[in-house]
Amino acid sequence: MRRELTKEEFLKTMGPGMKNITQDAESVVDIWEYSKGLLIEKKISRYGFDNRLIEAVYCDAERRYHHVLLFAEQTNSYVVIVVDVKEKTIIGHYLLDLNEEYGI
Repeated sequence: MRRELTKEEFLKTMGPGMKNITQDAESVVDIWEYSKGLLIEKKISRYGFDNRLIEAVYCDAERRYHHVLLFAEQTNSYVVIVVDVKEKTIIGHYLLDLNEEYGI
Protein backbone atom coordinates (compact mmCIF):
# COMPACT_ATOMS: atom_id res chain seq x y z
CA MET A 1 0.00 0.00 0.00
CA ARG A 2 1.37 3.39 -1.01
CA ARG A 3 1.39 6.26 1.43
CA GLU A 4 2.19 9.86 0.60
CA LEU A 5 4.11 11.48 3.43
CA THR A 6 3.40 14.96 4.68
CA LYS A 7 6.27 17.43 4.63
CA GLU A 8 6.61 17.07 8.41
CA GLU A 9 6.75 13.26 8.20
CA PHE A 10 9.33 13.46 5.42
CA LEU A 11 11.51 15.92 7.32
CA LYS A 12 11.51 13.65 10.38
CA THR A 13 13.37 11.05 8.31
CA MET A 14 16.12 13.52 7.51
CA GLY A 15 18.90 14.43 9.81
CA PRO A 16 22.01 16.51 9.81
CA GLY A 17 24.62 15.13 7.49
CA MET A 18 22.44 13.46 4.87
CA LYS A 19 24.97 11.65 2.69
CA ASN A 20 24.80 10.66 -0.96
CA ILE A 21 25.39 6.89 -1.02
CA THR A 22 24.23 6.27 -4.58
CA GLN A 23 27.43 4.49 -5.61
CA ASP A 24 27.51 2.22 -2.55
CA ALA A 25 23.84 1.75 -1.73
CA GLU A 26 22.62 -1.78 -1.26
CA SER A 27 19.02 -2.71 -1.94
CA VAL A 28 17.11 -3.11 1.33
CA VAL A 29 13.65 -3.55 -0.21
CA ASP A 30 12.18 -3.84 -3.71
CA ILE A 31 11.15 -0.27 -4.51
CA TRP A 32 9.92 -1.18 -8.00
CA GLU A 33 6.79 -2.99 -6.87
CA TYR A 34 5.90 0.07 -4.76
CA SER A 35 6.80 2.33 -7.69
CA LYS A 36 4.40 0.55 -10.01
CA GLY A 37 1.51 2.30 -8.25
CA LEU A 38 3.29 5.65 -8.53
CA LEU A 39 3.60 5.05 -12.26
CA ILE A 40 -0.12 4.28 -12.56
CA GLU A 41 -0.86 7.51 -10.65
CA LYS A 42 1.43 9.34 -13.12
CA LYS A 43 3.73 10.54 -10.36
CA ILE A 44 6.94 9.06 -11.75
CA SER A 45 8.45 8.98 -15.21
CA ARG A 46 7.54 6.03 -17.44
CA TYR A 47 11.05 6.08 -18.94
CA GLY A 48 12.64 6.10 -15.49
CA PHE A 49 10.42 3.26 -14.32
CA ASP A 50 10.93 1.11 -17.41
CA ASN A 51 14.70 1.55 -17.22
CA ARG A 52 14.88 1.29 -13.41
CA LEU A 53 16.60 4.66 -13.15
CA ILE A 54 17.40 5.95 -9.70
CA GLU A 55 18.67 9.52 -9.60
CA ALA A 56 20.24 9.24 -6.15
CA VAL A 57 20.12 7.52 -2.77
CA TYR A 58 20.76 9.44 0.44
CA CYS A 59 20.96 8.23 4.01
CA ASP A 60 20.91 9.97 7.35
CA ALA A 61 23.94 9.98 9.66
CA GLU A 62 22.51 7.15 11.75
CA ARG A 63 21.86 5.06 8.61
CA ARG A 64 18.27 4.54 9.72
CA TYR A 65 16.59 5.86 6.56
CA HIS A 66 17.33 5.76 2.85
CA HIS A 67 15.84 8.36 0.55
CA VAL A 68 15.59 6.92 -2.96
CA LEU A 69 15.01 9.62 -5.59
CA LEU A 70 13.05 8.69 -8.71
CA PHE A 71 12.33 11.01 -11.60
CA ALA A 72 8.89 12.58 -11.30
CA GLU A 73 6.63 13.58 -14.15
CA GLN A 74 7.11 17.27 -13.27
CA THR A 75 10.29 19.09 -14.29
CA ASN A 76 12.81 19.61 -11.45
CA SER A 77 10.90 17.20 -9.22
CA TYR A 78 11.56 13.82 -7.69
CA VAL A 79 9.47 11.27 -5.91
CA VAL A 80 11.44 10.29 -2.83
CA ILE A 81 10.75 6.81 -1.55
CA VAL A 82 11.63 6.65 2.15
CA VAL A 83 12.95 3.29 3.33
CA ASP A 84 13.32 2.31 6.97
CA VAL A 85 16.60 0.39 6.78
CA LYS A 86 16.31 -1.25 10.20
CA GLU A 87 12.75 -2.51 9.60
CA LYS A 88 13.38 -3.20 5.88
CA THR A 89 10.12 -1.49 4.92
CA ILE A 90 8.98 1.41 2.80
CA ILE A 91 7.52 4.12 4.98
CA GLY A 92 6.04 6.08 2.08
CA HIS A 93 6.88 8.63 -0.57
CA TYR A 94 7.16 12.38 -0.87
CA LEU A 95 7.06 14.66 -3.92
CA LEU A 96 10.15 16.84 -3.73
CA ASP A 97 9.53 19.84 -5.97
CA LEU A 98 12.86 21.65 -6.33
CA ASN A 99 11.14 24.65 -7.93
CA GLU A 100 8.95 25.12 -4.88
CA GLU A 101 11.50 24.18 -2.21
CA TYR A 102 14.57 25.94 -3.56
CA GLY A 103 13.35 28.30 -6.27
CA ILE A 104 15.15 26.42 -9.05
